[in-house]
Parts: sequence; C-alpha cells; structure tokens
Amino acid sequence: MTTDSMPIDVKENEPGERGMLAHNLGLLLILLLGWLLAFWPSFRDMAELWMRSGTFAHGMVVLPISAYLIWTRRGPLNAVAPQPAWSMLLPLVVAIVIWCAGVAFSIASVEHLAATAVLVLLVWLCVGHRFFRVIAFPMLFLFFMAPAGDFLVPTMMDYTAEFTVRALRLTGVPVFQEGHYFVVPNGRWSVVEACSGIRYLIASFMVGTLYAYLSYRSLIKRAMFIVVALLVPVIANWFRAYMIVLIGYLSNNELAVGVDHLIYGWVFFGVVIMVMFWIGNRWVDPDEVQQVHGWKGQTGTPRATVLLGVVVVVLLLAMTAWAGAMVRPTNSDLQLGMSPPALAEGWDVDPDTQVFRPDYHGFRGESGTVYRRDSDVVSLYVALYADQAPGHEMVAWSNQLRPERKTWRIVEEADDAMPVGQTNYARLIGPAGALNIWHWYRIGEHVEGNDYLATFRIALRRLSLGRDDGAHLVIAVPGDDKAEARKLAVAFLEENHGQIGHAIDAVFEAKD
Repeated sequence: MTTDSMPIDVKENEPGERGMLAHNLGLLLILLLGWLLAFWPSFRDMAELWMRSGTFAHGMVVLPISAYLIWTRRGPLNAVAPQPAWSMLLPLVVAIVIWCAGVAFSIASVEHLAATAVLVLLVWLCVGHRFFRVIAFPMLFLFFMAPAGDFLVPTMMDYTAEFTVRALRLTGVPVFQEGHYFVVPNGRWSVVEACSGIRYLIASFMVGTLYAYLSYRSLIKRAMFIVVALLVPVIANWFRAYMIVLIGYLSNNELAVGVDHLIYGWVFFGVVIMVMFWIGNRWVDPDEVQQVHGWKGQTGTPRATVLLGVVVVVLLLAMTAWAGAMVRPTNSDLQLGMSPPALAEGWDVDPDTQVFRPDYHGFRGESGTVYRRDSDVVSLYVALYADQAPGHEMVAWSNQLRPERKTWRIVEEADDAMPVGQTNYARLIGPAGALNIWHWYRIGEHVEGNDYLATFRIALRRLSLGRDDGAHLVIAVPGDDKAEARKLAVAFLEENHGQIGHAIDAVFEAKD
C-alpha cells in the first residue's frame, strides 16, 4: 500500500521554508472551525446519527482520516501558496441555497450532503485550484461524513430475498415465498432491514475508495477498484443470506440462528473484503517519489485580495448561519384532535373491533376508527402532521407500516390506483390473519403515494402558502381474498373519501 506523500528536502536553516506549511495547515484549520460555527446544528445532527446508527457509524472516523491524508501531503503543501479561486463562489452559493432548502424542508440527507459540499467548496474557494488539487481526495473523502443511502434498503431487501429463494430452489431446498418472508420445511425466515446489506455496502464503499487512493496512481485503476468495492458487498450479502438459511436448514436450526446468525454474517463479510483487498494488492502501483524543496518565495496573494477574501468568507458564513436559523423549523407543542368522520349512510362506527394502527411517529394528532356496513369491515387510520420539524416529519424512514415487526410481516407490496389517486398497497399477515392495506399522503388537495413526490409537495406548499400540514391515511380490509378486499376498499373510498377529506381540512382550518 502506498500514499501520495513525498519526501521533503527542506533545510533547517532556510528562512520561511517551513512557514508555508504551517500557514497552509493553519488556514485549513481556520476554515474548518468557521464552517463548524456556521453549520453546527447540521454537524451535530450528523454526529448524533453516527452515534446511534450502526449503518453510519463510519462517519466518526472520516474527519480524522481526512486530516491524516492532508498531513501526508505536507510535502506539496509546503511548496504551494493559496490563491483564491473566485470561480468557485457561485457553486458555493448554490450549495448554501441547497443546504437552506434541506434545513427548511427537514430533508436530512440533503441538509447533510449540502453542508459537506459547502465545506469542500469553501476550502476550494479560499485556497485556489492549484492548492486544492494537492488535497482534492482528502477533501472529497469528507462526503462520507454525510449519513445517506438508507433509501436503498427496500430495493436491496427485495434483491436479497429473491436471490436467496432462487438459490435455495437451485440447491434442492423446497421453499415457499411471500415477499421478504419464506418458509422451508423446518423453519421460517425473513429478510429484514439488517439483512439488506446496506451496512456492508457503505463500509466497503468507503474503505474501498480509501484503499484505491492509497494503492493506485492510475485513475482507471482507482475507478475500477471502487466499482468492485460497490459490487462485491452486494453479491456477498446475497450469498451470506443464502448460506445462513441453508446452514439452518441442514442443521435443523441448530446453527446460523440467533447470535450465530450475526457472527457468521460479519465473519463472512470480513473474509470477502480481505480477499478483495488481497487480490487488489497484486496491481498496487509503486510510490511516486518526488523531491520537493519547499516554498521558494513564489508570488503570493496580494494583501487587498486576502482582505477581500476574508470579508467574503466571514460574510458568507455569517449570512449562512443566520439564514439557517431563520429557515430551520422550530419544534412546537402543537396537538391536533380529529373526531371520527361521519361517513355515507350505512357506514357505522364499530367500537368493538380493533383499529389497525401502523407504527407512525411524530404526528400532531391521530384518529383511528373501524367502520362496518352489514358484514363489510374497514379500518380507517389518519395521522395528522403540521409544523413539521425534525422528529415530526410526515415522510420519514422511521414511519413503518407494520405495528410490530415480530408479529406482523409484509408479504406483498405494490402501487395501486384507487378512487382517491395513486396509493400504495400492502398485504400483511399478523395475529388476526391477513390484512389488505392501502396507504397514501394527502397534502392540501393532492394525493401522493410516492415519498419523494410527497416531500416535494410539502416543500412547494411551504414556499407558496407558508404551511406544511398534511395527513397520512391508511385503510385496512381483512380477508384472504385480495380481489374482494380491493372491491370493498374501492366502494368505501368512492362513497366516503370526500367526507374524510373535509374532516381533515376542518382540523387544519381550526388550527389556523
């Protein structure tokens, strides 16, 4: 393994030769501290995610690694003088605007990625193109600080489940599949979020990128190894899931269950990564040795330009901190109440039947009612959101459809066009049997089933009307016959979605 560090031929008695290195490192430290002051709430949010999420725990070591990589470039840094790159001012302003949007609309991934981009572009603006080229990788490596990537979890769960089932069938193991759940003759298995492989993917991507930088000089080699580092953990996770189920099946569930399940998974992943690095080590490039004689007094930045740069940076950071404080949603103690909507004739409240309540969080109010007409039963759940601040977002990964993951399982999911608009369908199996569920967002008069479109609607509503209220609606119809359940749901919505919408609007109007 090699680095881009170069031997430094600097005489101890040459005045000013070490001063440039200290000056440059000091400048980078000052810019980092200024960024921390202006973006402290965002950095604090990232740090909290590093501490509580195993998926993003790697973020804790990114800044120290970046600092070390910059230190390994101290030879070239000793021979370069900062020259502000004013062409980077516009990209910096754009990144700040995006950050403000992420803050204002409570989109954590956008806020964190944009905050990191501001740090990178701020340094680029202040030190210039030639200087930044020396530390380009350590600076870009900082993007691994931003917790992002959890949106891949559902897709990775789908592919893991499909591969596992097909591999089991190819090896002669009889298996019955229901979505992410599958049954073999002596046990029941499921692919949950922890089995998606997202942790392996992010960890491999970060470590593989670092390895490629340290080991290869060729950009093509670096790019190829990074691609391999992305593909290997995904495929390895598929085989890991398959082997765990196979071992459990062959051992009659005496092995690869409980703690063994986790141990085998991480041991397998560790072996795969070690093999990947061992193979990659065969094509390591030799050190690129360069003699650097220190800074020889090349023309520095004029004093007027330095002062202008200081003023611009201070103003930008101060205005950014002020703008962030202004647009950041403030948490409130708002509580909303909603009575059961009065529906069309024949639909009566059934107080004796349990309402299906999904595992939603952060709502300002909720309403759950079971309606019955003759033998037809429909459960209606409404979660009300307003003044959406961190922890009170309507669109959030923490909002899960299953009330309890151990007793409920999702066996089918699909998009479904219903009388209200585009919705999401899910079939759940739980203690009470099968439930057919349709859920969607209502933002103003608009209905959205897609999380990203719903987030966009909320942002647009905030910008145009200065409000962000909305509702997450869920109807549940029991029964094993999906077609009959859908027929009942369609009839229920055709007759009642207007009354339900009016009841929701009345709650938000009363709030105003």
